Amino acid sequence: MDWDNLKVALAISRLGSLTQAAYMLGIDQSTAGRRLSALEADLGVILFVRSKTGFALTDAGQAAIAKAIDVERRVEQLKDAVTSADSGPVGIVRLLGNAWTISRLSRLVMAPFLAKHPRLDLRTVSHVPRSLVRGEASLALWFEVEPRDGAFAIKLGEVPYAVYRSRWAKSDQLGWVSFYDEDALRPNITRTQSRIRRRNEPVRLTATDAGIVFEAIRNGVGKGLVPMCLAEQDDELVRIGEGEPELMRDLHLHAHPDTVQTKRVQATILWLRESFNQVFLPPQ
Repeated sequence: MDWDNLKVALAISRLGSLTQAAYMLGIDQSTAGRRLSALEADLGVILFVRSKTGFALTDAGQAAIAKAIDVERRVEQLKDAVTSADSGPVGIVRLLGNAWTISRLSRLVMAPFLAKHPRLDLRTVSHVPRSLVRGEASLALWFEVEPRDGAFAIKLGEVPYAVYRSRWAKSDQLGWVSFYDEDALRPNITRTQSRIRRRNEPVRLTATDAGIVFEAIRNGVGKGLVPMCLAEQDDELVRIGEGEPELMRDLHLHAHPDTVQTKRVQATILWLRESFNQVFLPPQ
């Protein structure tokens, strides 16, 4: 039985989608489909019921995935055990998060981290549904998602947000550019904007991508709440108001308890904790 085929089944069981599973594993959808079919042929059972809404485990699939999770955990433990103490972290770590958080890490602090750990394979994923981390050495950076029972999570810090506009736009003539996080458990950006927006100020644009919101504000479409770490370094943006930030968002780091003690996950957690101030706080 091919371990790569098992990894496809595990990813589908966690994401409920063949497309998302393929994206997360870094393979194309047709390859993921072939690997799932090969696994089902090897086992002689159907693991998933396919529908327009996604993939659901059959009874046989639930039994198979439970065993596969145990195999996955043992593989992770084996990888860590055979790595000598002086060789540093080895293997794959997947880092999930919002596109702008991953992009900022990549731009500011990723190169020295990977240079320090040449045998570490860091794979970033920014286009999967928000979920808690399960299984194969993965970490997730999510705002306002606290740990559930049995999960591992730490609060990295608080990311300040404030209202900004284009340098070339007049604030008294601007509507709002709004960020809508459709996966958010706590829509704090929407709530904060509703609290500070005047009745005569229309919402001109709503987007689910923080990058689109940022560019729209930058180009004069309207004003809006954006992370201060991004805006304060952009000469095209001017803050409206002063003093304390309008919003502080808790950024949590999630890991699976079965893999959190592996060397590569521990090294990545330490890097993220040490990098938080440089990456997510505005320059002093």
